[in-house]
Amino acid sequence: MMNRKVILLFLIFILCFPVLSYSGGNPPGQPFQNLQQQLDKLTQQLRELVNRVTPPTISYTLSCIGAFSLIIDLSITDNEEIVYYAIQEQGGNPPANIITFVEPGLTSVNYPLTVEAGPGIRTFLFIASDIYGNFSKSLLKIDPDICFGP
Repeated sequence: MMNRKVILLFLIFILCFPVLSYSGGNPPGQPFQNLQQQLDKLTQQLRELVNRVTPPTISYTLSCIGAFSLIIDLSITDNEEIVYYAIQEQGGNPPANIITFVEPGLTSVNYPLTVEAGPGIRTFLFIASDIYGNFSKSLLKIDPDICFGP
């Protein structure tokens, strides 16, 4: 029983002595203010890290021009600078291949792509990358009768 009390007092002394000795001569609460500042710096670093590993967002809207033409309005956004985006038609005859390097400093890009309706389903692959190498890809399948409305 006596050993437990001694061990408990020893642990309390070991754990509390550094805080008490550090706070000697400092205003009350300063050790905790320093700890809060360190936590704030770590939180900021984590936020920056999350921005660095977030891939670009690829979205698109479709609009018809007549019965046989379609505009794909491609939009790419990111927290960081976008380096390039690519558009590739999968299995087209001839396939469409577009690679565009983006002007430095841009975090969003829009690109309108006009395509003709094909005899079969047309498939487009969109890829975008940022300055940290994070990339996104999106696949769009277009039915041949997409622009034939009621």
